[in-house]
Amino acid sequence: MKKLYPLFALCFLLILGFTVSAQEIKSSKALTYHGESENWSGAFTTEVLNGVVIQEGILKYKGQDIDSTGQVSCSYETTAGGLSSTSRLSSSGTDSPIGEKGTQKSTGKGGNINLFSKVEIVKVTVKWDGKVESFNLYKQ
Repeated sequence: MKKLYPLFALCFLLILGFTVSAQEIKSSKALTYHGESENWSGAFTTEVLNGVVIQEGILKYKGQDIDSTGQVSCSYETTAGGLSSTSRLSSSGTDSPIGEKGTQKSTGKGGNINLFSKVEIVKVTVKWDGKVESFNLYKQ
């Protein structure tokens, strides 16, 4: 019987650890990331709501002629999952998801909840008008 006490203690500590970890995930705050390249600036937000990872990326073109970009494909890669979208940039302030010309918004659900708080860098790859540019977003 005395040989089972260490086993019970180990099981108790594991259960306690999982409970604390689950509470941290449920009460997590949103994490935000920012960065820019020669032609683009970006922001990425990730948070856990009711056990689901919610991701949102916002891309902004730095140039003046936003119509010259055509279709813009943007992907956000993290160690906890990824997000991508393809669309034209907002051409006026009224149809933009954040009220600015030259923006694109990507949203999604999913990703690895266990890795959620460990994401330090978000890699962004943008493709437009036959060009490709990559840059990193860093945790703020």
